[in-house]
Parts: sequence; structure tokens; C-alpha cells
Amino acid sequence: MASKKSLWDMILKVVIAVASAVAGVFGANAMSL
Repeated sequence: MASKKSLWDMILKVVIAVASAVAGVFGANAMSL
């Protein structure tokens, strides 16, 4: 169970990182318009 929890924790961090990167790209595009 501990290994599964750490796996989900890693997945959650990756999802947050990707989401913030995508938000930054969209934000930059919105600012340049």
C-alpha cells in the first residue's frame, strides 16, 4: 500500500507540473494577444 501511495503521489506531482506548464503557455499566449 505504501508503494502505491508513493506512486499516486508521484503521478499527482507530474499532473500538477504539466497543468502549470500548460497554464503558463496559455497565459503567455493570452498576454501576447
